[in-house]
Amino acid sequence: MEEDVEIKLIERRKLEALRKRIKTAAAPPRPEKTDREVVESMLYDRGDEVLDAAYSFFPAQTERLVKEISGMVRDGRLKDRVSGGELYSIFRQLGLRFNLKTSIKVQDKGKLVDLSEKLARTEGGSG
Repeated sequence: MEEDVEIKLIERRKLEALRKRIKTAAAPPRPEKTDREVVESMLYDRGDEVLDAAYSFFPAQTERLVKEISGMVRDGRLKDRVSGGELYSIFRQLGLRFNLKTSIKVQDKGKLVDLSEKLARTEGGSG
């Protein structure tokens, strides 16, 4: 009787080891996210626009900052998401100043239109 129990234990261990080998062999390794992908996943509220603009004006400096921020995310030192305004402020504090395309939208007859368009229509007498 004891031999049956021991044999079953050995079979169970071998089966478990085989399952582990199959699982690791079948699962393709996930490619690690790039630094930029890590940072982009933390951005909200036009953060992606700020990052794209920064790359177009200051590619080397932006890459260095992205590497630093992604390191902070990976180390767990940065857990909160970063807004576009906060990211833009970081670039400005570092002396990297650039312009972003901004527009102010207002509601006009149920539609959102640019403020400049609304003002132009109002001045023209049709509003």
